[in-house]
Amino acid sequence: MPKQNKILVDTNAYLRLAQTVRPLLFVPFGDQQYCLYIIPELNDELARHRLQLKFPWITEQEYRDNRQFSPKISKKQKKAIAENFDFIWRNIQTEPGPSRVDALYLAYALELNIPVVTDDQDMKKVAKEYDIIVMPTIELLKIMYDAGHVTLSTVKGLVEYWRYIEDKPANLDADYLKFFGA
Repeated sequence: MPKQNKILVDTNAYLRLAQTVRPLLFVPFGDQQYCLYIIPELNDELARHRLQLKFPWITEQEYRDNRQFSPKISKKQKKAIAENFDFIWRNIQTEPGPSRVDALYLAYALELNIPVVTDDQDMKKVAKEYDIIVMPTIELLKIMYDAGHVTLSTVKGLVEYWRYIEDKPANLDADYLKFFGA
């Protein structure tokens, strides 16, 4: 059995996918054994009243239970993540950009050498500076589709829903064409 290939899912990608792909996290899929994770700090971010008003489903037990899974990290990795975060956060404080949780996602991805799914253009810009692998949500959906984890109708339904609610990921149309061709 191949080693599990971990992928981090940032806040926006989580919010865009969790109600449709259930359970979203900690379910290996495909021959490559991809498995999606969040960082523990996402739960702190989702505990904010504003997000709970906008996304009331995040407080439901099914989703809270699924968000209990984050990558296992050693004490040495935890220290390196903290150092990465301090460095990244200091460097992005000079101008508007990624949030603290976004910077933490980047710090985790850098230390664990795993990709993070994000559509946040500021986050992608910072990731590029540190050679952190990022992918848009639609690319993750392509990986899931190719692995038989989601259907094409699920992907099309999500894309249409994002357009309808006017919550399109950045570059959605170009990325959809790139990964799905039509």
